[in-house]
Amino acid sequence: MKRKSQPIIKARREYFGGVIFRERPAFVAYVNREYADAYNIPETKGAIMRDGVFSAPLDAHFAITTKCNLHCRGCYSTYKEDDQKDVSMDAAKAVIDKLAALGVLSLSFGGGEPTLHPGIIEIAAYARRRNVLPNMTTNGLAMTEQFAGKCAVFGNVHFSVHGLQDMNHVYSAMRMYRKATGNRPGLNVLLTTETLPHLDGILHEARKSGVRKVLFLRYKTTSINMDVEGLSISDGELEELPLILRRLGAKNRGLMFLFDCSLFEVLAEQDFSDLSTYRKYDSRGCWGGNAYIAIDVNGMLKPCSFWEEHFGSVLDICFDNWVDSPKLNEFRGMRRGDSCSRCEYEELCMGGCRLLHGGCM
Repeated sequence: MKRKSQPIIKARREYFGGVIFRERPAFVAYVNREYADAYNIPETKGAIMRDGVFSAPLDAHFAITTKCNLHCRGCYSTYKEDDQKDVSMDAAKAVIDKLAALGVLSLSFGGGEPTLHPGIIEIAAYARRRNVLPNMTTNGLAMTEQFAGKCAVFGNVHFSVHGLQDMNHVYSAMRMYRKATGNRPGLNVLLTTETLPHLDGILHEARKSGVRKVLFLRYKTTSINMDVEGLSISDGELEELPLILRRLGAKNRGLMFLFDCSLFEVLAEQDFSDLSTYRKYDSRGCWGGNAYIAIDVNGMLKPCSFWEEHFGSVLDICFDNWVDSPKLNEFRGMRRGDSCSRCEYEELCMGGCRLLHGGCM
């Protein structure tokens, strides 16, 4: 039996009632005001309750290095020729202190490739001490038995498959992680023309590696990968995606399928599930700059990891300017078009992916 760290359990008030967060068993629950009152869910000192806006982010994605040992074709984040930079230990701790003060629940480390940061384990341990759950997404290429054991500090570790070449190392890395920690790995699958025809094989190996949760991500274009051709799946393939996912779900009942926010509108348009199911599993569209934020290697805040405009230093966030920021509110208010207001899924879709639709159209 692997030794487990003390699980993180948190709760905080929100405009609709409150949020309850637990590491083991893992869940995030939204409760109404009556429940929040009955169970004395505490208010965060200084927090502002404003309809439609969380008092602070629930989760932050932190790129702690620009280093990478894979440089996937179509990477949205870094060029191979970029200067390599790590977030300093002091800067990382300052960011974590800020998030802890705001009541943020979890912090997901990425990059670049986060395992190449020499202090990643120490930084994750510091986040846990500050009662912010540390998670990590990795390509698994640098995973060793010794390092895998240290990964017990994370609440969740997700391994990424961006292309077929990743299958040469990612499954052995996942098995190594599971053996060393006793935790089940998660799998992120980027949906491209390279991976879509091979989802059966990808999921088959995932089950053998102990995976329970698979997150499907839509391929997105930024200024960094805009000249890469041949990876985006076609509109026709997107229309067929719900049928493909239903078939895969029937064959892989031991796996829980999760979908990134940009896939929600695709699934909703094709009647993949009804509204009650989406609500039950908290499946929704863009909640960037609201429930989630991204932080780059320079400590700059973005509403989404793929959004290229910075909204200032994360260290400058306070409860006032989080709720009342004109730039954040503009991002939160973006909608695909007038038809959004007439769509039954709008309350969950939140207007569609800002990156794909460029805001109001």
